[in-house]
Amino acid sequence: MKTYRFKLSIAATVGCIAGILLGLAGIGVTAYRIWKYGFSSAQLIIQHVVVLLVSALAVALFASILIRSVYKLTDKELILWFGFIKSTYKLSDIESIRLFSKTNKLVLYLKDDKYTVIVVKPEWYRDLTKEILARNKNIRYDVSTSDRDDDGEV
Repeated sequence: MKTYRFKLSIAATVGCIAGILLGLAGIGVTAYRIWKYGFSSAQLIIQHVVVLLVSALAVALFASILIRSVYKLTDKELILWFGFIKSTYKLSDIESIRLFSKTNKLVLYLKDDKYTVIVVKPEWYRDLTKEILARNKNIRYDVSTSDRDDDGEV
């Protein structure tokens, strides 16, 4: 099984780190408020529980995006893990791969007029494409040097 790390933009990485820090701050402030004020009313209990749950979920979600955002290529599938979210694409369902060299995007075209854009380091496009083509010889590969489709549409 070959693994390729998802390439997050700087803004996305900073946003995830900020989300983790805000989640930790929410947990810390709520723990302090519980220690200082206790559970004096039902409304305060609900408020503490909700803030703790949302803060813990934020920490878990943003940490999982930073840690586990990868493409895994097996003999039969391309698996995308984006944090908690898992998407699986069967290699037999991939009809073609196109590299848009002008915009530097690698796109997989699947059956039923579906497609997905691969978001890894551009240096890995060639290796990933070779690995996929080696596992399924029926996939077409081409490089597009313009932003126009085959029909001439933008």
